[in-house]
Amino acid sequence: MKVGASVGAVLGMGAVIVPNNTVAKSAPSVFVTKSMPAAIATPTPTPTPTAQPAAPSARDKLGVNVVGITYYGGEPIFSNQLFGLRWLVPAAGWGGISNDRLRPDGFPKVVDGSAAAPGVVSILNPPAEAKTTATAVTRCTWQGTGSVGVGGYPREQRSGDHFLEFKWVQATNDSNRVWFQIDKSDASDPIRAVDCRLTTEASDTYFAPSLMSHLQPFGVLRFLDMSAANSNPGSVTWSARSLPGDLVQRGTDGTAIETMVKLANANGSSPWFTVPWNADADYHRRMAQLVHDTVPAGKPVYVEISNEVWNYSFGQAGQAEREGTERKLSDNRFQANIYRYAQKITETMPIWADVFKDRPKDLVRVAATQADNAWVGGNIFEWNNGAAAAQIDAIAIAPYFKIDTDQLTNDNNVNMIALAAEAKRQVAFQSAAYKVLADKWGKRLLAYEGGQHQIDTNNQARLETMNRDPRMETIYKQYLTDWNALTGDVFNLYSTTSPMSRYGAWGLREYAGQSLSETPKLRGVLAYAKSK
Repeated sequence: MKVGASVGAVLGMGAVIVPNNTVAKSAPSVFVTKSMPAAIATPTPTPTPTAQPAAPSARDKLGVNVVGITYYGGEPIFSNQLFGLRWLVPAAGWGGISNDRLRPDGFPKVVDGSAAAPGVVSILNPPAEAKTTATAVTRCTWQGTGSVGVGGYPREQRSGDHFLEFKWVQATNDSNRVWFQIDKSDASDPIRAVDCRLTTEASDTYFAPSLMSHLQPFGVLRFLDMSAANSNPGSVTWSARSLPGDLVQRGTDGTAIETMVKLANANGSSPWFTVPWNADADYHRRMAQLVHDTVPAGKPVYVEISNEVWNYSFGQAGQAEREGTERKLSDNRFQANIYRYAQKITETMPIWADVFKDRPKDLVRVAATQADNAWVGGNIFEWNNGAAAAQIDAIAIAPYFKIDTDQLTNDNNVNMIALAAEAKRQVAFQSAAYKVLADKWGKRLLAYEGGQHQIDTNNQARLETMNRDPRMETIYKQYLTDWNALTGDVFNLYSTTSPMSRYGAWGLREYAGQSLSETPKLRGVLAYAKSK
């Protein structure tokens, strides 16, 4: 979760003030001012370009950030509408149950209706058809003995031996919420293997068909929101990771790596991983080996360390600063952050390179940096005489475009003209500055995220009007065309699907199954893809 943003103001030769211009997409804007040293302590090294693979194909240059697994995000990931979600306890204020109450398969150990083991529910992730039709029917099956049911707003329920069915209320918001509930579960034959899916879907369909259809144009899938990178867990080890068959993805690393790989492979796409900052060396090696062994040879694999480590909206930024300061990498705290990120690259990327030594061209090691300030990228490259630069293949930015909120007007036509100009400017100036830097060091320039970044916390209606304006189609097509002309390389849009709120409108569509006629941003992306 993140976004790019405004430009730091250069105040003469000796000082640059850089606002933290990326904010968590689910929270209000947070700005942190960091002053930079008058000069970089290390001498400018001589860049050593790395050998680059052939230019990617048109589809392989178009990527998207895949949403995480939630029941409220508008995007079903799995055909089993229960999979990957949490067990909640209505009797305890709808809080989640702790992991120590779960069996290895992700189901509760004990549910007997007592105060110590009350009934639990899991809110289903609505299929696309529940938003677009009035005829969607879900069938839930299970094994074991106990008392189960569904709550919320199911219609026309019927049940039999180890199954129940219900019809969804058609709605694009949460007014059709449905949950599966376990009121009691026999300790000797517990409720298990629950599967809730549309009656029209085969029992062996794993990913939601609506998701697969939506992802088809994208040759790169970035899995930030399926990872734990932005929650910055204090420890990430292989023994505590999420497993693909676990109903509740409870590992410290987020969604199971195998699930991300399976989705990328099913879509014929390259995976892009954001590995949490505190993943240890053993985790990196085992993850790299798993990815090496399960992603087909010849398919690029992108990997970066954490996410937006320069952005103080996220815990990893503060941790990197503390570590960099403790290691005396710089007297300036923000530069200590950047140098520690560069140092982290030298500690982890050689592990990936060693695992991929038999197919080095398939591995793309990425350093991600602040789009609106090439000073940050320059420091990553220059640290320790180019030590980090020698361990990466590409530098990546998030060239978002927006209008500052205080510049918005009540005339949507004026706003849209200004937004189109900002999209052009972002590529022509900010991205171009990074292209110069990338070329200097012989690296690829990629976009790990991008798209419109409009925020309007006091006027959500205006924000929605802008994002639904038909002119977004032209803006997005031109924006991607300009990026391709500048770099000829990968652009990952943010993101697949998301409802709008006053804190942003990040999805190419608002909900799965939404008509293409209602999604001008997505139309622009598809028009661009067809033009290549």
